[in-house]
Amino acid sequence: MGTPRSGRHRGDPLGRLKQPDSEDIGPETFRAIVHELRVHQDELAAQNTQLIETQHALEQSRDRYVDLYDFAPIGFMTLTTSGTVNDINLTGSALLGKERSRVLGLSFHVFLAKDCKLSFAQHLRESRQLEHASATVELRLNFGDPPQEIQLITRPYHGNVDGKPGLQTAIIDISDRKRLERERGDAEDSRDKLRRESDAAKARAEAKDHFLAMLSHELRTPLTPIMATLSNDRLISLAPEPLRAALQTVRRNLDLEVRLIDDLLDVTRIARNRLVLAKERVSVHAIVRQVIEMLTPQLRRHGVAVTMALDASTEWVVGDPVRLQQVFWNLLGNAIKFSPTNSRVTVTSAVGPPGFIQVSVSDNGVGMDRAALDSINERELGASTPIQSSTGLGLGLAICGGVIAGHGGSLRATSPGIGRGSTLIVQIPIAAHLEQWAEPSRALSVGEANEQTPARILLVEDHQDSADTLSLLLTYHGYEVQVVHSVEEAIAAANYGLFDLLISDIRLPDGSGLDLLPRLQSNRPLQGIAISGFGSDDDLQRSRRAGFSAHVTKPVDFERLLDAIQKVSRAAR
Repeated sequence: MGTPRSGRHRGDPLGRLKQPDSEDIGPETFRAIVHELRVHQDELAAQNTQLIETQHALEQSRDRYVDLYDFAPIGFMTLTTSGTVNDINLTGSALLGKERSRVLGLSFHVFLAKDCKLSFAQHLRESRQLEHASATVELRLNFGDPPQEIQLITRPYHGNVDGKPGLQTAIIDISDRKRLERERGDAEDSRDKLRRESDAAKARAEAKDHFLAMLSHELRTPLTPIMATLSNDRLISLAPEPLRAALQTVRRNLDLEVRLIDDLLDVTRIARNRLVLAKERVSVHAIVRQVIEMLTPQLRRHGVAVTMALDASTEWVVGDPVRLQQVFWNLLGNAIKFSPTNSRVTVTSAVGPPGFIQVSVSDNGVGMDRAALDSINERELGASTPIQSSTGLGLGLAICGGVIAGHGGSLRATSPGIGRGSTLIVQIPIAAHLEQWAEPSRALSVGEANEQTPARILLVEDHQDSADTLSLLLTYHGYEVQVVHSVEEAIAAANYGLFDLLISDIRLPDGSGLDLLPRLQSNRPLQGIAISGFGSDDDLQRSRRAGFSAHVTKPVDFERLLDAIQKVSRAAR
């Protein structure tokens, strides 16, 4: 009977001691019971220590969560389904501009601008209907200048202590992002506006260029018979010496008149880097002397004398003689115009920097201040903006700068100050290999023309005086010329006669010479030379594409026309 009692209390030492027959327990059994009690006590102590450590870890985890929640860079809050704030972190309350204790229990509506309250109510309704997704809305707060803009990201939450459903919401400050979006939108609007203004300015510039080109054409055409006559050296040589000198003076001034017409187009050409230069071997000293001779009447009227000291050891450059004449005529003309009576203008030349000839035009006139000098010396050569200075140099100087830049040179100014005169300095590269630039080819004699150049020319020109003058001069040089005045007349003439060369105006009353040459070439080979008041690079290229071998710009220099006829003839042979 004793054995069952012992088994019944085997796992409970205290129970064994409380048995009725515990007085019968021997020393060994007692010691075993005491040992079991000590082991049990150690186990309880270990479990208690583990519980304490677990509790401490939970408290640390809670503290970390609180810190993360409160000091997160994004605002967080929990809302009731009606929008009341149950909890909010420090970032969120700072975003709302209030202490956390003053936010709790308030409806979030009170912080929103009036026109955003309806959007928030719709956001709450949408959020309540979600299960695992989130809803987003952008709102404005009712304070700040400008009002602060926020974004809410909300999802349902079922972990409230009271068991009621709620909403977890992130509050993100998007004021900077919205400001950048508005600035980007404003920048895009400004860019669009600038693009429209640029397109409009381009259209205006193209309309202006077209108008100037048409005006230039109309001004050039009446000068063609004059230029063609005065440029015929053989005809001029038949005149008596006094008349010959007068005709040469008229010719030089006619060249300048043509240049004045070209000034209408030069500004645009220079600004677009499309200035055309007819370069050849030319003496700078000869050009300066010619300009001074042309300005002699003006020198007399103003009572100004000119001193020349053209001492440069090398005077030859590769340049456009008419353009260079234009430059020095402009510089010298203005020096004379703005110099006092009984004063002197000095023109000097010297070898400047290595490889350059330097020509200086100095006067003791009105002078320039520092602003005027800076506007000349620091501007971009070739710009089309007029230069305002005390000397009165404006658009002409802008064109001069562009012409010299086109020759690879420079134009600069110096002056001691207002009332103390000024000096304009031109530097042009010296021709390094003159053998590459032969003298312009001479016109052939009548006999040479009959032997080496086309004898039968179809001349198409609707300006009667120009047609008559060119026909007379070509006939005088041994050519057989038939004159017509329109595209249809030219086609009819070509059907009944054989011609070696077509010389045609581009702009005709019933069409274009650009269309005429291909139509005539469809029947038989025919060379062509275009004559036109339009002389831009684009005009020259259009003539080439139409099949013309040369393009002569009006007013027609007859010697150049003869030279073109000879070159076309040699190329054809």
